[in-house]
Amino acid sequence: MKKQRLSPLLVLLVIVFICVNPDRSSAASSVNVPLDHPIYRTLDFWAAKGLVSGNLASMRPVTRKEAGRQIAEVLKQCGQKTAGEASCRDADFWAKHFISEVDEAVAPDSAPAWAVKPIDSIRGGYTYLDGPFTVYNNEGIDLSRGHNLVLRTQSYANLWRHFSVFAEPAFIYNQKFGSEENERSTLRLHKGYAKATAGPLELLVGRDSLWWGPGYHGALLMSNNAHPFDMIKLSNPEPATLPWLLRYAGPVQFNLIFSQLNDERHGLELANPFLYGLRLNLKPHRFLEIGMSHLVQFGGPGRRDMSVSEIFKTLYSNANHDLEKTDSNQQFSVDLALTLPDLAKHLKVVDGVKLYLEIGAEDSGYPPDRRAYVTGFALYRLFGLDNTALRAEYAIMSPYSVPTAWYDHAWYPMRYEGRVFGHHAGSDAEDIFLEWSQDFEKAGYKIGFDRERSGVQTRRESVQNKDQFYAELGYSFIERLRVTGRYTFENITNYQNTVGADQRNHYFGLEAVYMF
Repeated sequence: MKKQRLSPLLVLLVIVFICVNPDRSSAASSVNVPLDHPIYRTLDFWAAKGLVSGNLASMRPVTRKEAGRQIAEVLKQCGQKTAGEASCRDADFWAKHFISEVDEAVAPDSAPAWAVKPIDSIRGGYTYLDGPFTVYNNEGIDLSRGHNLVLRTQSYANLWRHFSVFAEPAFIYNQKFGSEENERSTLRLHKGYAKATAGPLELLVGRDSLWWGPGYHGALLMSNNAHPFDMIKLSNPEPATLPWLLRYAGPVQFNLIFSQLNDERHGLELANPFLYGLRLNLKPHRFLEIGMSHLVQFGGPGRRDMSVSEIFKTLYSNANHDLEKTDSNQQFSVDLALTLPDLAKHLKVVDGVKLYLEIGAEDSGYPPDRRAYVTGFALYRLFGLDNTALRAEYAIMSPYSVPTAWYDHAWYPMRYEGRVFGHHAGSDAEDIFLEWSQDFEKAGYKIGFDRERSGVQTRRESVQNKDQFYAELGYSFIERLRVTGRYTFENITNYQNTVGADQRNHYFGLEAVYMF
């Protein structure tokens, strides 16, 4: 198969960024805000109101320092009476949880040399599934039929301003796990890493989750569907402006990752392959965000000893290397996100609109082929109701030329611990998602629908359809404690692409989160 070649311009921009000093440098190290943290929802609302500048929302996680910068920016507008009541109330709330980061954003030299948080949050969740319910985008945490219990704590420390560490251990209990439905209890390090920061760059070594792309429900290359994996990541933790003519690219941010996957592989799949990834985000206009992602899996038994030139050939060649040590499986995508804020003065129905599109190529010639797409929109503050959002998203991972090209590969499937890195629907599939949500001062709710179809081309007579209808209700009994209840009904026809095999599954969940 032909392999796609990463644009030389993309590589050049990253090299230039590494070699120069951008306008905004990162003086103090800061840990990441986990992808399931509720502040991301607030950051989206602020962006839709036009209250933050220089933010890049299509590459996550952000650091606590970057979250603090955005909180401080909203607080400043609150002081100038240019932000709404709901936004200011949210900014006051989050300022208490990111107090040192907000202080540093206001006075950069105020960051303490040491900051240790033995316990930042405790999260306990109970789930009951009455059948083979489909669970996705939960960082690979195994939930099985029957009763499930998940307990997690998060801790972090900033050391000597240039180092930081983060740990999230997890205890997982499954009443009926696997095909044998045996009781299982697991204690593991779910996420954990160390960071070193120098100037505008940081180096992360450890285990974390990534999300690349503007999608809310799914992303083509990298999402939180799979278990966090061990990696080395070089990045700039805060968006920065490049010098010279490159300043017209606006705020720029990148991730460069390398990993060796040590999960269980089957059949012809090569053991312990390498994973390389590159993500570049830029914002040439305050309304427009552009991103590019590249993911390569290569190496394995008999394909280890490669020279530097062979590695570059593996990563960036456009030639066919089947059965050679320079063989690989590659994915590439470009994405656009257009956010139109503060529309209430022109439109009475909606205050903010976000439109986005991600186009991916699993292989490419000229032009790229075997394409997949994620597209959607979000409407914010509908009918003048604060903190409301209507989201819709559509994804298709079934190219007409080779329907099973995405994620599947004889030697290098794009999976980790049994789950794809990208969109949860998987290969030869499409997904339709719709959600309405609203937050109040102490409560919030969501109602939504998701339809996932698998085997849309290869199993036309027995396409598996999964329809999920869900509702979620959360309430903060005290300021730092929030309890959320969830229920989902799942209707599956042609389960596992078997005609007439239908399933009716239920999901009951209760979660409590205490933030110190």
